[in-house]
Amino acid sequence: MARRTAAATPGALFADQFENEANFRAHLKTGEEIWRQTRGRLHAFVSGAGTGGTVAGVSHSLKARDPRVRVFLIDPPGSSLFNKVKRGVMYTQEEAEGKRLKNPFDTITEGIGINRLTANFNRALIDDAFRGTDREAVEMAAYLLRNDGLWVGSSAAMNCVGAVKAARALGPGHTIVTLLCDGGHRHLSKFHCPEYLQSMGLVPRCTGRSLEFVA
Repeated sequence: MARRTAAATPGALFADQFENEANFRAHLKTGEEIWRQTRGRLHAFVSGAGTGGTVAGVSHSLKARDPRVRVFLIDPPGSSLFNKVKRGVMYTQEEAEGKRLKNPFDTITEGIGINRLTANFNRALIDDAFRGTDREAVEMAAYLLRNDGLWVGSSAAMNCVGAVKAARALGPGHTIVTLLCDGGHRHLSKFHCPEYLQSMGLVPRCTGRSLEFVA
């Protein structure tokens, strides 16, 4: 619809953030910023992917400076990118390639996760992937608000879940970087709605500073 409207409207532009590689190129600068702020002393970067621009641009930027930097994808339920990274195919044997549509009820996480390969994601240099759950994301959001005063959205919460998984995989003494890419104010109807969480059986249960809720 947007593509057709832009084509039929003089002076209009369809930005197409999924396929437009200006997205990827913009996040080369994000990688530069990460490198500068960590003074090059990082071991891994973790991110979810929607358009794929962030993880693609950052991975290229960091690995150009130090090929040893590991890049991990964190993928929510209902998304096929985890399978693509781990097994080289988007879908399981029970699902026809390219036919499965992401069910909005597969996950309450918004902003990351997709069931097609984009031009931007195809540029990403990813070493491994983790699968995150809605429960982990909800508990992480509550943890960050409770302990750090950070009110994050579902994508940022899932990124932090991935950072914990990466830290456990690499072991002590490693610096892990991720992005807090959305705020809680954008998620009031689902992810931060007590009534909705109650209906989904996802009301946060954990207290204190333990991260044991991350599997």
